[in-house]
Amino acid sequence: VKGKDWFETFLTPEIGRTIKPLFQKAVNDIHTSGNVNPIITKDGRTIFVEWFDKTLKDKEGRTVGLLAIGQDISERKQAETERKKLRAQLTQAQKAESLGRMAGAIAHIFNNQLGAVIGYLELAIEDLPRGSKPITMLTNAMQGALKAAQVSGLMLTYLGQTSGSSVPMDLSEFCRQSMPSLRAGNSQSIILNVNLPSPGPTVKANANQIQQMLINLVTNAREAVGENQGTVTLTVKTVPQTDISDEHRYPTDWQAENAAYACLEVTDTGGGIANDAIDKIFDPFFSTKFTGRGLGLPVVFGIVRAHDGVITVASEDQGTTFRVFLPLFAGEIP
Repeated sequence: VKGKDWFETFLTPEIGRTIKPLFQKAVNDIHTSGNVNPIITKDGRTIFVEWFDKTLKDKEGRTVGLLAIGQDISERKQAETERKKLRAQLTQAQKAESLGRMAGAIAHIFNNQLGAVIGYLELAIEDLPRGSKPITMLTNAMQGALKAAQVSGLMLTYLGQTSGSSVPMDLSEFCRQSMPSLRAGNSQSIILNVNLPSPGPTVKANANQIQQMLINLVTNAREAVGENQGTVTLTVKTVPQTDISDEHRYPTDWQAENAAYACLEVTDTGGGIANDAIDKIFDPFFSTKFTGRGLGLPVVFGIVRAHDGVITVASEDQGTTFRVFLPLFAGEIP
């Protein structure tokens, strides 16, 4: 330590720039006790140290030195990080439980009322002469009521409460068969690339829900690119559970139970997602696009959760990647 520049040897450049003014204040008898900063150790590790400073003076009251006592609080910092992570998981679980109760109540009341509306509309249409103008207006009203009923169904999907049978499927082959519908909404400025190995990983899943998830992810990626020239890439692969990132992983309380997982990855070259918005994108009706949207990704989240899977998000200034991980199925495909 002796003879070395503290700010260059033991601190990163960014931390050094932050600490230097505090050090100068301490020398000028303006103490900053309790300051915490990372220190680079002899073997290259980073530890967190809390400092308590005292200015040393001679008999004439002139500053001749600085006594700085540092305490390694790395374990405490790690414990705080774990507590924050657990609090975030608890908050997510409480939010899901609360939304579950709300969605159940809405679905019950909403569907009962809409059932009455649709029933009376049908009776009114039957009693009117065919071709009369009110039939067109009543038909439009019925279509609106049916679309409104779909919203409660989407909310239940978000909560993973939808029913349906699961069958073994080759995830690559399923995506390959879905390509016509995926390409149908593609603009000329966007290139849809695919990387679908054959055979692909086998999962046991609900085909309708996987198709809905796939369409929502590709549509979301396409909208992220917008009117610009860009690409959307769909990839299917098998990954070890150690490669599943802990960062921006949902549900936050998900724990890997298998050695490997099937991965469905959708990447776009759009403008990315702001870091403070990533934790909100799976909330119902949250949207960074425009009013009236906000159920596409929550539905994806619900489908992933219903299949005991997990979804991760990685976003930069140029592009976003959604990775869905589903448990592998060891049996044969009929």
